[in-house]
Amino acid sequence: MNIDTTIRTISLIVAPVVMVTSCALFLNGLLQRYHAISSTMRMMHRERLDLLRATGKSVTSALTSIDGVTAERLREIETQLPNMLLRHNLIQNAVLVVDIAILVFVLSMFVIAAANMTNSSWMAVVALFCFLAGTGVLMIGVAITTIEVYRSQRELAYEIRHGLSLGKD
Repeated sequence: MNIDTTIRTISLIVAPVVMVTSCALFLNGLLQRYHAISSTMRMMHRERLDLLRATGKSVTSALTSIDGVTAERLREIETQLPNMLLRHNLIQNAVLVVDIAILVFVLSMFVIAAANMTNSSWMAVVALFCFLAGTGVLMIGVAITTIEVYRSQRELAYEIRHGLSLGKD
């Protein structure tokens, strides 16, 4: 292998490297969302337990015998937590899919190098397929994230509208 072949191989591998970097940046944002939702769910669950503990009652008896604001907050938390759990699951799936995309892009780097070193046309087709597969997997991760972002806006709108309606008769 001469220096020209080495330089050409390295330049061919640059595209998957850029995609791995893009995936890593995207993954960082996903992990921040994942952590934020986890923290919010834990905080809401703790608030629910504190409200129940303060009333000294079970959920069913608490909703019928405590003040209206506390009962409404308990209902709100019980409505929101299952939705947040679904969003948490969506983000977890998106993280896993983006991790798989990174693996496919790294694999494509090795296949590109092997195709270039062997000067094999069928190996070049496999390299192209690997790169396109990584791009397709990344697109699935973006789609899952888009669904999660849509759901997050709906949940926030529900909480705000419900909270604003509490003081009105």
